[in-house]
Amino acid sequence: MKKRRLAALALCVSAAASMTACNVQTKSDMTSAAAAENQASAEADPNADVEIGEVNLKLLYNSSDESIANVIRDELTKAGITVEMSAASDGAAFREQEGNGNFDIAVSSWANPVGTPDYGCRGIWESVGDSNLTGINDEKLDELINQAAAETADVYVETYGEAERYVVEEQVYMTPLYISMTGRASSNILNQDTITNNQRWEKLDYADESLRDTRTLVLTQTGSTITTWDPIRADDQSSGYALDEMYVHLLTLQPDWSVSTDSSLSYNYAVSDDNSSYYFILRDDCGFARIDADGNVYDSGVKVAAEDVVYSLNRAKDPDSTAMHKTYSMYTNLDTVEIVTDIEELDSVKTAGGTSVREVLEADITPIETLAATRDEVDNAAGSYQVVRCNTTVPYPQILNCLTFHGAGIVDSEWVEAMNEGVDYSTYDATKDKLYGDSVTTVEGATYDNQLSLSGNYVLTSMNDYQMNFVANPYLRTNDPDCTKIKILTDRFIADTDTALSALRSGEVDLPYSIPSTKYDVVEQDENLNLTKFPGIRAYMLAFNMHGNSIVSDSVDLRKAVASAIKYEDISAVLAGNTIECYSPLSTCLDAGNKLSYQAGDTEKYLRAYFANK
Repeated sequence: MKKRRLAALALCVSAAASMTACNVQTKSDMTSAAAAENQASAEADPNADVEIGEVNLKLLYNSSDESIANVIRDELTKAGITVEMSAASDGAAFREQEGNGNFDIAVSSWANPVGTPDYGCRGIWESVGDSNLTGINDEKLDELINQAAAETADVYVETYGEAERYVVEEQVYMTPLYISMTGRASSNILNQDTITNNQRWEKLDYADESLRDTRTLVLTQTGSTITTWDPIRADDQSSGYALDEMYVHLLTLQPDWSVSTDSSLSYNYAVSDDNSSYYFILRDDCGFARIDADGNVYDSGVKVAAEDVVYSLNRAKDPDSTAMHKTYSMYTNLDTVEIVTDIEELDSVKTAGGTSVREVLEADITPIETLAATRDEVDNAAGSYQVVRCNTTVPYPQILNCLTFHGAGIVDSEWVEAMNEGVDYSTYDATKDKLYGDSVTTVEGATYDNQLSLSGNYVLTSMNDYQMNFVANPYLRTNDPDCTKIKILTDRFIADTDTALSALRSGEVDLPYSIPSTKYDVVEQDENLNLTKFPGIRAYMLAFNMHGNSIVSDSVDLRKAVASAIKYEDISAVLAGNTIECYSPLSTCLDAGNKLSYQAGDTEKYLRAYFANK
């Protein structure tokens, strides 16, 4: 009998504790001053007699978003704006053109895999953001981002609301398109109860558990342009999807965006009552796995330890810690990372609940007898543990979610240092210099020299033009041998989502990364498949060129003219209605009550204002 499940998740999920998720607020009647002005000016246009001239705009988009780009072109054409279409072949080409300012408007998207508003905006809005490719450089916006980051969830919703109104309606650096709906299509061979929205590979299981050790699970991903397996140098979907599984973290993210020690390096964690110090007590049964010349996994003999945590997180927060660092913005508020050796500190520091940090850390484990400074002194069974403390520059509970991101993956400190020794990051040349994680070393053939040292659930043994090959890490959480259920996994590169769906229907793959939103009904009608829907984590926005080399860079009126011509209903229609309306990239995890205020006739009004000022 055909099975279909619709996940009963709201778009913005509120966690039980304020420090673990976005804490979505109830919609309010907030209306920005800018919105009120727009409504008033729509009734009386002072530029009614100004003649509207010709406007030509270059629309940049990823080839996979062509249907959306076509709708935008048609809407702008109806508004009297001429659009030149510019398709980028893949994500890497799109980011390069966007970063170079080779566009006027661009169909951009931003995924928020950690569920915090800071991650939802800092990288793309902050003037020095590591993913700010559209050229936004605004001191007021920077101040709002940093102000909100220092606030707790009961306060920051108002500040983030002000920031998104400033971006979307006052300055119009971008305008909303939609949030994608995630449809997880999968084969019946999988246990459907193990399919989640933020799919973690180690949680997947077969309906027939006897297949775990012998059958290869086949997944897909859309991106294939992979340059590095160093978690802090990766900023793209191609590598980020796998990096989450290749390195262990202090915490992991649950489907409801709360954080957990499940599948992590930590037994427990505790937070000081001022939300500025975060303590983690580490397991001693996790080891780094390495790969020999024949692609076989072997035990490095090195235990994943506090020394590696300190090294990895200090690298993550330092923009200059490696060449082409891509993920540092998330850790702006991370101050110091230290190994705790004074057991009295654990007794004296209190949590918000009034208990000591020690009481929280010791829950359900052998009581702490000593704190070890080095990995060689650790013996959890005898009560000897390592504890790491992360201090933030301001009270910043969002740091917990940030620690689940692939950029906070724990690397082998001595191994990485040895691999990168002698490389001058300031003059790094990717064609000449070799750094830890260079993907070319994992490609089958003449260049194969896999030098990865991995602490995560899965070990990448090799890759080629078609797929990546993984095996479960046998040296991870050895006291819990079933922590990773399926032992052999292949991740295939299939950029076209229609092709991925065909591969699923033919039995070539078990779980594609995504399928066309217009083909969900095809899956629902196939008795061999299952479909589960979830609110997506990716917000699509029409971004404006703020680099200064476009006619939209210097005219907020022109940007408003474009923004007011976009109709969500038209975009949703070409995606078979499998979308959610949004206001900004923050909408995937926070609702500040903001709504677009554009009225009929606004596009013409703003075009007249543009030519009047021009």
